[in-house]
Amino acid sequence: MFPFSVTQRPRLKSQQQAVAAIHEGSGYELISFDAEKLNVFAAEVYYCEPHWHSAPELICILSGEFSVTLGHATSLAAAGSMLYINPDEIHSLEARAPNSQLLTIQFAPNLFDELHPAPQLDYALFHQQEPGEDQQIRSCVLALLEHLVHAQSSFTRIALVYQLLSSLAAAREKQADRQQMTFKKKDQQLVKYGIEFINQHFDDELNLSTVADNAGVSYHHFSRTFKKISGYNFKEYLTMVRINKAKLLLKDTNIPITDISYTCGFSGHKQLIFAFNKYCRMTPTEFRKSYLTAINSAAEMQIMTNFCCLPLDPQIVALLRQLPPSAT
Repeated sequence: MFPFSVTQRPRLKSQQQAVAAIHEGSGYELISFDAEKLNVFAAEVYYCEPHWHSAPELICILSGEFSVTLGHATSLAAAGSMLYINPDEIHSLEARAPNSQLLTIQFAPNLFDELHPAPQLDYALFHQQEPGEDQQIRSCVLALLEHLVHAQSSFTRIALVYQLLSSLAAAREKQADRQQMTFKKKDQQLVKYGIEFINQHFDDELNLSTVADNAGVSYHHFSRTFKKISGYNFKEYLTMVRINKAKLLLKDTNIPITDISYTCGFSGHKQLIFAFNKYCRMTPTEFRKSYLTAINSAAEMQIMTNFCCLPLDPQIVALLRQLPPSAT
């Protein structure tokens, strides 16, 4: 799984072409389920740029604290919190404490059909206000994780998956008495268009006015909407995209770092160094050395992404079991 902006597409020459290319469920995070019905992974995460995908997912915070942006709201999620992400919903997160780790369960879209749609939750962060509901979901997650760790029967696994989905669907039914977070679908589409446009033109002298003009909205409306839904302002997001592109070029030691900075849209190598120090906690030179040291090893994936995968083992099960209920 890579940040979606690593994916390179042919440039879209017009707004109509761009809008036509953004379909619900197309997403940009590269997810493969193969024969499995779900992906389950644990990781220490530094940040995850705004993205969406057709797979609904449940995130359990194992340690530390994350700032999570979902829909029109940004919340702090500490150890013990659980967050459900609807299909095609723009979301992002950023670690707010050292050693911030999470467990993610992604459900394959082919688990659902017209009679059994994926749960749609307006209030996705589970809090202490619903301890019974929280505990039911937590118990289902633990049962599924233990099954995966001990590699038990596949039939039992699919049963546990549906039990977890059933507990999430039950949570949805109890939302009538809650304050629901609503957001306009057209705002989501506007931000998706903006993200696509930035990803296609990151190496230009790009500014917010250009993106807003191409989206057909005012500067201030696009700025507010992009920040509210993505969790990042335009400049922050553009910088993250450029960094991810620079990472790929830094793998080639024949390309000077100064050339990489201009190729990725930075105004100079000093701006590239500043951005790497902020988002990667190292300089481009240090990143290149780290990659060369890790090449052809399991550490290569860690260097190229913004997270460090953790093994799914009994220690993860024990960590999840000892967490307090929704410590938000």
